[in-house]
Amino acid sequence: MIKTSFKKSLLTAIAVISILPVITQTAQAGSTRNVFGAISYSPSTRTYSSGIAKTKQAAINASLNKCRRESGAKDCTTPLWFKNAWGALAVGTDGSYGTGWGTDQSLAERFAVETCQKYGGEDCQVVFIKEAR
Repeated sequence: MIKTSFKKSLLTAIAVISILPVITQTAQAGSTRNVFGAISYSPSTRTYSSGIAKTKQAAINASLNKCRRESGAKDCTTPLWFKNAWGALAVGTDGSYGTGWGTDQSLAERFAVETCQKYGGEDCQVVFIKEAR
């Protein structure tokens, strides 16, 4: 009797352990990936760029390096990073700019325009939008 119970328990444990990787992979596939985005901007040249990566810092570095490379300017800054979302940059005719992020494109665009206007921007328009998902 004890031998039979032990064998059944052992077989059950082996069966559970053998399907554990499948259960784990299925759970991970259904979960949200963490994707980071960043937008960089050079006010002097009005050059903008973005970076997408698995970490916040990697996204910022990619975006900033690309801005510096493309603009040749030293005033590139990264005013926005975002995670699993949309990011947008709006620029005014007077050179003011603002950024915004949101769960969808329209939210990110709206917040970018509002931020640009908040900082005194005139006729702020979205010039760049990026999704990180």
